[in-house]
Amino acid sequence: MDQGLAAVFGAAVGVIGSAMTGALTWAVTRTQLKTQLQADRQRWQLELRRETYLGLLTAVRTARGALATALDEMEISRADGQPHMAEAWRLLPSVEVARTAVHLEGPPEMAALATGLAEGLFALFRNAYAWRQGTDFDDPDLAAANRQARAGLVSAEKEFIAAAQQHLGIDGSSLIGR
Repeated sequence: MDQGLAAVFGAAVGVIGSAMTGALTWAVTRTQLKTQLQADRQRWQLELRRETYLGLLTAVRTARGALATALDEMEISRADGQPHMAEAWRLLPSVEVARTAVHLEGPPEMAALATGLAEGLFALFRNAYAWRQGTDFDDPDLAAANRQARAGLVSAEKEFIAAAQQHLGIDGSSLIGR
């Protein structure tokens, strides 16, 4: 009977040991899966934000390019810049959509900077329109306002890029100044 009892006792210990090993394996696997899911979610969120930030920068830079061409035409050749102004006007809704996307996907600080960036572009657009309406392209006040609006937009863009790099954990200044 001692051998029978020992066998039953040994089997019980084996079952309990196997059950404990299974429970421990389940708990460790569950923790690892949770950790992996959190890391994947964070990586996905950062990638989405990166694409959103780049979308805004692309939209702003495209519209800025059309406006800069129009302003250069007005300043250099005294042309009215209408084709490029019309192109910039056509691009403004894409800037607004991209700005809204940053408001939806980014933290409040990035949303505020996105608004500042869009407002910098709108200020440049208003300045270009006012300059186009002016009768004297040699007006020093309009030329100064043009330079100030361009500088303000470049400054807002650099500030947005620096904050985006910080929020995305990107080291370096590879995008600044482009």
